[in-house]
Amino acid sequence: MTATSSLWRALLSMQRFAWEQGVASHAAIDSGDLDLARALARDAVVRADSDGQLGGMDDAGAVNSGALLEAALLLGEADSGAAEAAQRERWWLLRHAPRDDWGVLHHLKGSSEVWADSVYMVVPALVASGDLAPADMQYRMHREQLWNPSTGLYAHRYDMATGTLTRAEPWASGNGWIAAGLSRALHLGVEAESVRVRWESETRALLDAVARHERADGRFHDVLDDAESFVDGAAGLMFAYAAFTGVADGWLPGEYAEVAARWADASLARVDEHGLVREVCGAPGFDRPGVSVEAQAFAIMGIAARERVG
Repeated sequence: MTATSSLWRALLSMQRFAWEQGVASHAAIDSGDLDLARALARDAVVRADSDGQLGGMDDAGAVNSGALLEAALLLGEADSGAAEAAQRERWWLLRHAPRDDWGVLHHLKGSSEVWADSVYMVVPALVASGDLAPADMQYRMHREQLWNPSTGLYAHRYDMATGTLTRAEPWASGNGWIAAGLSRALHLGVEAESVRVRWESETRALLDAVARHERADGRFHDVLDDAESFVDGAAGLMFAYAAFTGVADGWLPGEYAEVAARWADASLARVDEHGLVREVCGAPGFDRPGVSVEAQAFAIMGIAARERVG
């Protein structure tokens, strides 16, 4: 069994909510297994809820279903039902999902909080559906609420109702969701040069900012600037995927591949005999070490992106 097949075996054994099914579908797409990506999307279409959210699992997520849109659009190329489901998801993100009066999407139903995670769930999805202007609007609004110009890092959560950060700490995986989300969106294709150049520049700046918090072993703490927080290998895989993608697509210099390799190898060294990436921010609460679908998926996606670098 190859390293990648072992990672896949462990991933597919895990229960998955919408964003987890979505990131698994991205791993399948990036690995060239489009049949698997379509299969993952097919079940998400079956589980679509009355709001049109793909992969509905009766959770409170308002935007996590967006991670499934790319694969649903792929399935919809030959399946009219899936195509219709993809458009319902698209319109959920564009018009119906809960949002603040000025348009920024809330991460959870029944909450007025903006989360860093949403950048990955929404921005690549809207680029995939051809909605670049709304994708950029959501990114810019999330950045306005969460980005700290003094550190170059993102806070995790901001409450629009109270105007306060509800988690001001720079969560490593939250910054990983943003770096990976922008890199994926750029890889899907951003025709507007002004948007593309800005996203490339700001993603590079984010990778430079997180690199300042790299541990001696090539990994990161769960809170990037808190050495007392546990070590999270998933964030390193997210950053590695973003950096490998940037090098492969030509908007990052080649030396970033060397950094990405260090980050990826540090986390992949913790893969156990079952194919599980250990010592990562763990499901379901993501508040302690464990294992997770996103760690598995970004390990696979990082390997695929590294192969594109050559």
